[in-house]
Amino acid sequence: MADETPHHDIKDFRQPMVTSLGIVLGFLLNFLGQWAIDDQQEHQIQSMADWIIVVTFVSAILLMLHVLYRLLNNRYDAATAGVYYHQTFQRYMVAICLSFAGVALALLL
Repeated sequence: MADETPHHDIKDFRQPMVTSLGIVLGFLLNFLGQWAIDDQQEHQIQSMADWIIVVTFVSAILLMLHVLYRLLNNRYDAATAGVYYHQTFQRYMVAICLSFAGVALALLL
């Protein structure tokens, strides 16, 4: 029978999650930066679709920063480290899904 108890240390999960967050976060910031400095003289956010994309990206970025804080925070209770990691992982997955949804919306709208 496999051990069902959660791991009591999240250090093994930190590095891959921080790396992937850094890559996706860099892509999103680059995307928004390129959008903001486009050569057009008019305002970049013109339609409701643009607002949806911006809100999706900003929400994903804020959630990624929150997840990054939770991953780099070393002041979590060792007794509840498994629960702490699980909650962090759920937020991580929501942030990644939000960012992919934003990219899909940007391509389709």
